[in-house]
Amino acid sequence: MTQLGRFGVWRGYGEFTPDGAHELEELGYGTLWLGGSPGAELPNVEDLLAATTSLTVATSIVNVWASPAKEVAESFHRIDSRYPGRFLLGIGGR
Repeated sequence: MTQLGRFGVWRGYGEFTPDGAHELEELGYGTLWLGGSPGAELPNVEDLLAATTSLTVATSIVNVWASPAKEVAESFHRIDSRYPGRFLLGIGGR
């Protein structure tokens, strides 16, 4: 099960850096919430997870009308297999 921690930080997608993610993890934050709507490949998510050891990265919304479901599912499985239980995929429409 994905653990979100007691506190998280929300910023627009692409505003987090790997160094910033590492620093937030060191400060005790549990989750980075990526606002906006990233593409189906979910760029940057793996970089943020690679820079941390326990932090969860969550997408606020991946737009189902703009991102093909098959590509999003492939990206989710790729990321989850490398960082089990540390990625939360939020999907929706605008």
